[in-house]
Amino acid sequence: MKKGTTVLAMAILLLTAGSCTVSATCMCMGLGIDFLPVHGLPLTKDAIFSQNLQDILNGYRYTENYSAGRFDCMDTTIIATRVLQEYGYNPSTMARFVPKGWDGNSHMWLAVSDGKGRFAFIETGANATGQPVLGELVTAEQSTNYASGYVLFNPMRVVQCFGYSEDRFLSNLGKVEKTATGPIVLRQAQEEKSRWLYE
Repeated sequence: MKKGTTVLAMAILLLTAGSCTVSATCMCMGLGIDFLPVHGLPLTKDAIFSQNLQDILNGYRYTENYSAGRFDCMDTTIIATRVLQEYGYNPSTMARFVPKGWDGNSHMWLAVSDGKGRFAFIETGANATGQPVLGELVTAEQSTNYASGYVLFNPMRVVQCFGYSEDRFLSNLGKVEKTATGPIVLRQAQEEKSRWLYE
């Protein structure tokens, strides 16, 4: 019974949010097929992991200026995901949906697992503040705003539900360029060498 109530509440929330229209896609979202709510994901403490991510993010920039509804967080999360995947990372798209008339804005960002049960959160809309990078790692102070939301299993279906066409994202995929002058070399953790004790 509780699951049915939750599903119904999620369906109502999504159908009243943004420009989402009643469609088969939205109803699938309402059944929880396309996303999973998460709360309080822990922030990574792995400094090497975080530095590698930031090096990649600093080595690229978008070739399009941020513009809400035309080239925004929905586009940048898809582009940043593809770049990070080239370096062996598998980021998850996260989102916050704010229904019409409520305070706040809907938003999308990335969460990357460090393989130890913790996450780095990436604000891919850094270019909205004038930063010429692919994204910025969220600080510990900001992390509470990024640690909870919905993990999107199929981001494209979700954005289509809100009335955006796949063509928009396909046309924006190439709006990124590498700015690093050389190859981006990822740091490796120092392995502790075993020592033999002689007596």
